[in-house]
Amino acid sequence: MNLYRVNPESDVPIYQQLADAIYADIKSGKLPAGTKLATVREMADQLKIAHGTVKRAYDELEKMGAVEMTQGRGTYIRYRPETSESKKERAMDAIEKMLNQLESLDISPMEAKIFIDLKLRERAHLNKGISLALIECSPEVLYQLDEKMHKFSNVETYKYLYDEILKYPYKIGEEMDIIVTSATHAKALENVIAEREKIVKVALNLVPRTIMQLALLGKGQKVGILCQSERFAELLKGVVRSYAEQTNVSQPWLFDRERDCGAYVKGVEALLVPEGYAKFCSRRDAELIQKFGSKHMVIECAYQIDQGSFIYLDERISELEEKRKISQYR
Repeated sequence: MNLYRVNPESDVPIYQQLADAIYADIKSGKLPAGTKLATVREMADQLKIAHGTVKRAYDELEKMGAVEMTQGRGTYIRYRPETSESKKERAMDAIEKMLNQLESLDISPMEAKIFIDLKLRERAHLNKGISLALIECSPEVLYQLDEKMHKFSNVETYKYLYDEILKYPYKIGEEMDIIVTSATHAKALENVIAEREKIVKVALNLVPRTIMQLALLGKGQKVGILCQSERFAELLKGVVRSYAEQTNVSQPWLFDRERDCGAYVKGVEALLVPEGYAKFCSRRDAELIQKFGSKHMVIECAYQIDQGSFIYLDERISELEEKRKISQYR
């Protein structure tokens, strides 16, 4: 029988001292599963403490799932210590079996990853707010669209690039409550997404601040475009044609983690960058843009959801929240 000691002078209650000592032996493996502990009377006599104190310590251990107390039989260790390595091995074995089964169904590794992600999201969805799938063709606009969703409370956003969804439409799982995209992409998405009734089209417009800054560009001024994607670069070239056609636009520069934009910015007099550009470029490029901006104009091109689209989306979210509240009380 393991010998335990308690300190009556300690601030920690005696029953807690005993419970902690026994639990430490259980987790270390000194008391393997199935081991019978001393009876309440035996333990009390050994420690010279009240029977009720030992009983309370055993009750605490039972609440923790460490022991099992059976009337007439005694108290037995129930907890089985588990090393992180053995847990990992069992998990990897289970995953291996699952992947083999998916492979037998002619599921590619990419598809397997998508389906697993969907199932994980379904489980997490039960305790989360309204799920919004955001779809746009460039990461820059997708980021800005996601930022606008912060105005809504109790929503969870999931970002997807338009081309990815056209190729793998089942990335959008059934747990998504609303699918938000621009009117430009809505028609094509309606042809590939099963639950097309969830699609909400929003109109995205340049914010007035960006338009005003574009209007300040001078005739013949050399304007550069820095961004992450070719899609957004084409978008900004169209913006310049619409609001600053008097300028001379250089070929856009796409952020490159291995080469900075230093040489590019030396050849221009103004820069167009996406709002939140630091999210898409290296720290070095961000510093070069800030340095350029101390002497020249840097226009952060920002988009907003027009008021009508925003109100409609707000109504859809409120409607879903109300339905959930009603279903919870049924």
